[in-house]
This record gives sequence, C-alpha cells and structure tokens, in this order.
Amino acid sequence: MCPTTKDAAAGGKIGRLEVFSFGCGEISTNILFSITTVLLVFFYTDVVGVSAAAVGAIIGISQIFNGVSDIAAGLVVDRTRSRHGHARVWLLRMSVPYAAAFILLMTVPQAAENVRLVYIFITYNLLMTVVYTMLQISFSTLLTFMTWDQAERSRLNVVRMTMSPLANIAVTLTFLKIVNALGGNQAAWVKVTAVYAVLAAGLMLWCYSHTRERLDIGDGLDGEKLPVGTALRVLAQNKYFWIITLYFICTALYMTFNGTMLTYYCKYLLNNEELMGTINMAGQLVMLVGIPLTGAALRRFNKRTLCICGCVLIILGSFMVQFNPSSPGLVMASSFVRGFGFSATYALIYVMIADVVEYGHWKTGIRSPGVILSSASCGQKIGSGAGSALIGLIMEYSGYNGLAEVQPAAATATIYDLYVFGAALIGLAMIVILLFYHLDAEYPAIMEQLMKRSRNSSAD
Repeated sequence: MCPTTKDAAAGGKIGRLEVFSFGCGEISTNILFSITTVLLVFFYTDVVGVSAAAVGAIIGISQIFNGVSDIAAGLVVDRTRSRHGHARVWLLRMSVPYAAAFILLMTVPQAAENVRLVYIFITYNLLMTVVYTMLQISFSTLLTFMTWDQAERSRLNVVRMTMSPLANIAVTLTFLKIVNALGGNQAAWVKVTAVYAVLAAGLMLWCYSHTRERLDIGDGLDGEKLPVGTALRVLAQNKYFWIITLYFICTALYMTFNGTMLTYYCKYLLNNEELMGTINMAGQLVMLVGIPLTGAALRRFNKRTLCICGCVLIILGSFMVQFNPSSPGLVMASSFVRGFGFSATYALIYVMIADVVEYGHWKTGIRSPGVILSSASCGQKIGSGAGSALIGLIMEYSGYNGLAEVQPAAATATIYDLYVFGAALIGLAMIVILLFYHLDAEYPAIMEQLMKRSRNSSAD
C-alpha cells in the first residue's frame, strides 16, 4: 500500500516550531525517566527507608507488567481512529493523569514496611505500567505519522534526542540541591516532584498543540483494526525486531546502572552526593554535541558502525575511573567519555526502529509501527527493571543499608564494581548484539521493493 497524505507537507520540510514542539515532548518524558532511573531507588532506600532488595524486586516484577502494557499500548495506538489522529490524541488524554501519578509516586505513607511496599508497588505500576507507557508509546509512534520523508524523520529524531539531555541535566543538576535546600526530607521530595510533574504535563500538552499527523500509510489491513494474533505473527517474522529489542534491553540496563550507581558512587566514594548532578551534567552536555555530530556522520558511516564505536567509548570511559577512583575530576571525565559514546545510540535507536518497521512491512505486507515500537520499548522496560532488581539484590547481598551512616567495606567495593565494571560489561554486550544487525546494508533494496509494490498497487 502506498502512503496517503492529509496535506502536501507530509513529504516536505516541517517547520521549526513543530520540530521544537516535538522535542518538548521528549523533554516531558525524560523528566520522569531521569527521576526514575537516577533518583528513585535512592529515594526509596535512603529517604523512605525500604530495603534495596525489596525495592529492586518490586521494580523488577513491575517491569514484567510494564512490558505487557507496552504491547497493549501499541495495539491501542494502531487501532485508534480519531479526529486528532492515531497517536497524537493520547498526548492530550494522558497529560493530566501523568502529572497526578507522578506526584503519588513520592507520597509513600509513614507506616509499617509491608504497607509501604504495597503502596510503592501500586503507585509505581499506576505511573509506569499504565500512564507513562501509554504516553511514551503514543509520543514515539507520532513520528511515523508526521512525515514519510526519511530525511525529515532523521531531522526530527536528532533534534528530539538533542533536547532530551536538557531534561536530564535540569533534573539531576537541580533536583537534589532543591530538595536539600527544603530540608531533604520526604516532604521536600514531594514538593519538588510536584513542580517537575506539572512542568512535564505542560510540555506534553504543548507538543500535542503544535504537532500534526499528516500521514495515513496503508497498513495492509484494508481498514480493519489490527488483530492481536496478526500483530504477534508480524513480530515473530521480523528478525530485526528481536535484535533491536535485545539492544534496547542492554541500552536500558546501561542507563540504569550508569544513572543509579552514580548517585551512590558520589555519596560513598566521593563523599558528596550532590556531585552527582555536576558529574552527570558532564555526560549529558557532551551529548548535546555528540548527537548532532552523529547525525552528520551518517553521511559517511552506517548506524551500526557508529553505535559500535560509541560502545567502545563507553567501555574505555568506564575503565578510566580505575586510575583514581576517589577523584571527582576523573569521574567527571569518565562521564564525559561515556556520554559522548552513548550519543550514537541515543541519536539513532528510534531511527533504527523506524527502519525495522519498514523491514516488517516488506517482510509481512503489514505495517504496524505502534506494535513494533511498543514491543521494542517493552525490552527497554525489561532492561530498566532488571537493572534495578540486580542493583538492589547485589547491594543487599553486599550488606548495604541505606539508613546507616557508614557502609561496610564490601558495600563500598560493590558500588565501585557496579559503576565501573557493570557499565563496561553492558557496553560489550551491546557490541555483540550489533554484530548481528545488517539492516543498514539491506535497507535500500527493501525500500526499492516496497516502492515497486506501491506502484503496482496504484496501477491495479
């Protein structure tokens, strides 16, 4: 089936305001993602006082539900027909619930530990499994309906992922400092979270108001809604879907290990937890340069090559810390190198998924961007949950106690090992997975065949 457009701009250049507004949606989702991957486990262990193992288990189990809800959200997007479009309408519907559920995440009651654990499980799943999943999948799928022009899609995604670190920097650099200025207790965490939650919801509403779905693409279903069985068959036949899902899992593992362990590393090895914001900023600021450079490098190198080179830098940056583990400057330099290396994956992961969508369309005759993107995102959730669970279990085994003033030597050594060697091992796993990804070389022939089918369909 050939693409049909709602207006002529579907194949032309998208205006700067709309590109910027699309990036605002990424800032919105990244505010929450930064807090949950960098600060949430720390909040539960060192502020609420729940054991690291219990928190890790809750997040790990919840991510199983979260993964299933990703696929369900993708099906909902693919089956949605409204005057606001397929995906964009959900940005409007979920913005206010997003802010409300975000705030509830921090209002853990002062009660028995079992009660607190039940509350954490319920609120975490309300936010991450239901609200955030529907919002994130809809926002990410929106790209496939804004334009069919590959250059414009790349431009939209590079701008989007360049703006993404801005949210991470804003959260990690300021959050703990504001919380500590307000007293450092749970009430301070709730107040600061509320401000960020309202800001995140407002940015998503701005994205909804200033973006458009221009494109209707034939999905091979003759106007019928995508059946669940067909969706599963489409995924089963798409080998690159499985490869990119594994890569997404490792990407999320890396982000969780890097973000979560940096907070503990700063507190217990550098003796200043507020350094986390400054050191993390080094890794995020360099991405503001690295992501556009990645986009420019695509003129000479394919996506796989750039991502592999980036993973090599992640490994090298991790090992840098060994030369002087207690040096804030060296840890910051390590974060800088890691961030520059991760820029390639950050800039290209969603473009690679868009390629996987077209491969699936070529392979099966059915185009299902929502299902493919949500299923790959499911891998991201699994990776994030597995990372939190592993961190919690390993630290609990080491004897870590978030309420203790001094940690045992085994716990401090574990924090070091997870921050340095954990991140390096994940980088190595990402390289191994990418060795099986050959879609860059196959893509031109696939698109040529898809266009030929489109021309034949139009002639018929």
